[in-house]
Amino acid sequence: MQRAAAPFFAAALLLAVVGLWPGFFAKLPETPLPHHVHGWSATAWMVLPLLQYALIRHGGGGRHWHRRIGYASIALAAIVAVSGVYVVRMMAYKNIASFRLASVKFVWLDLTGIALFCIYVAFAIQAARRRDIRLHVAALAASALIRLEAALERVFVNWLPALVADFDAALYAALVFLELTCAALIWLEWRGGRPRWPLPVLLGYCLVMHATATPLARSESFQRFSNWFGAAGR
Repeated sequence: MQRAAAPFFAAALLLAVVGLWPGFFAKLPETPLPHHVHGWSATAWMVLPLLQYALIRHGGGGRHWHRRIGYASIALAAIVAVSGVYVVRMMAYKNIASFRLASVKFVWLDLTGIALFCIYVAFAIQAARRRDIRLHVAALAASALIRLEAALERVFVNWLPALVADFDAALYAALVFLELTCAALIWLEWRGGRPRWPLPVLLGYCLVMHATATPLARSESFQRFSNWFGAAGR
């Protein structure tokens, strides 16, 4: 995974830009502020590993800046997470008046995904301090993949409409893509030694989301939670 780190993060960034281009980058003047904050911070999170990789490869002063930017990235991760929760809340609130089952699925997927993202970031920082580079890279890769899910949905909807009918189908297509990607990365890690836990956990998470999104979204109790979450504080 370490050897493939730069191509992996470059591909993740490209997919994020392609997926978000029609609905975000191409419509910046029309985009609400919370979406600006979340969209730009999430994109910056995709750029960050490439910058850090370049700095560590440079050596010398690059390593100094690598550490400083690493600590500053804690603030960036917090912005990604907090703005993500706010955007999910906006979606849940809109869904009260105009109900869509898919939106309830996204509430479940996005809130749990943000929580897992925070866990990965915490372990990536801890691994860096212990100089466990393999775990550090694996946790960062998992954090990038879990943030990529929303962009993947838009890749399928905007660029591959023949494969998916709507965002509901795109959700499952994105999960399948992530599951296959995790399996491939776990295999790469296995070839180089014992796989670290972040990618197997992410694979398990995607499989759980695949199995639970529809039945949970159809339950009245979770629909009530979604409505409460959307209306909280208003």
